[in-house]
Amino acid sequence: MFLIVLFICKTSPGSCQANFLLNGDFENINNCKEFNAECGVEAWFYLKDVKVQMMNNEAGTGVGGANSFAIFYNWAGYKDFTPIIGTILPCSLQKGKQYIFKGWISAKLDPKLILKPGICTGPNFYVPRRAFSKEMKPDSILQIKQVAETPFFEFEYRFIATGDEDYLTFGTYVTEDSLNGKKLSGLQTVSLLLDNFSLMSADPLETFCGAYKDNKEKIYEYNFRHKEMDYTLYAKGKLPVELTGNKEDNLTRFEALRPAPIKPDTLKLGDVLFDFNKADLKGNATKMLETFFKDDVDKRTIDSIYIEGHTDSVGSDDRNIGLSQQRSEAVMKWLISNNIVANARIAVHPFGRSRPVAFNKTPAGRALNRRVEVIVFRRQ
Repeated sequence: MFLIVLFICKTSPGSCQANFLLNGDFENINNCKEFNAECGVEAWFYLKDVKVQMMNNEAGTGVGGANSFAIFYNWAGYKDFTPIIGTILPCSLQKGKQYIFKGWISAKLDPKLILKPGICTGPNFYVPRRAFSKEMKPDSILQIKQVAETPFFEFEYRFIATGDEDYLTFGTYVTEDSLNGKKLSGLQTVSLLLDNFSLMSADPLETFCGAYKDNKEKIYEYNFRHKEMDYTLYAKGKLPVELTGNKEDNLTRFEALRPAPIKPDTLKLGDVLFDFNKADLKGNATKMLETFFKDDVDKRTIDSIYIEGHTDSVGSDDRNIGLSQQRSEAVMKWLISNNIVANARIAVHPFGRSRPVAFNKTPAGRALNRRVEVIVFRRQ
């Protein structure tokens, strides 16, 4: 019982455009080595002064995905940029090109305090007053608006890349409203809720680097949090994560021009693809795939294919991630063995149960959530 959906992105990328931030929706959970337990999100890092917690999104809040990222820290009067969380970019940005950083933020703090989100990019995780941060230039984010029917505000920040952006650090500026009566004293707790982070090129044809998949795996493999992570970031502004590939492999690339926008084609296969709790493709599934790609106008127009695996909510996170990975790889192996596209042009992204399209409380809803989505990017 599984569902496969094939989206054919024959248009300018739009919603298919590359997001250069890993785990920007904060759905993938990290299991830290120190406690061998869930203690944060994959690909995002922080200093010891910041406390983090995953928050389950309740139905009806207007928030996509299963989780948001909760942050807690104390403010003691520091008015400059305070780093909150940061991430390693899996691809190097194009020098001189414009990029757009977006996200959702909700904040709780004393009404006498004024909070603005901020960003800093560069070769290091930004740490105030450290030598390696001296040449880095954090900036406040001024473009912000309420997200309708949610507790969130959406921010947007545009910048021109210098080409040395290895890390992106997200943080805040907090100041006291001088016109709001008596000054505050002592530590003030600031609570943030974050979701839907993205970093995209202003050029819709700019896409992932060749080493994106390998670099993502390397970054996800770093499973230390707490003291070891804090000491490393504070002392060096870098984590011991060595990205793969040479300079060219790690640089974002540009897709060929696409035809004028048309509605993507979608092929849906119902509960016939896999045996229960297994990853082997059934015969009727391969027949449907054969029919689809046989009728393809020209396989040479396929630039790349993303395969996303999804499950219902039954079972553990580890089991669901593993199963969605195995089922996605089963489709990938079929594509490769049938010469549809080369291995280097396929990326597999297992999401487990984190991205449901229906309620998991009913058998029908769970059946819809058990799916593989194959997104086909085309060039002219």
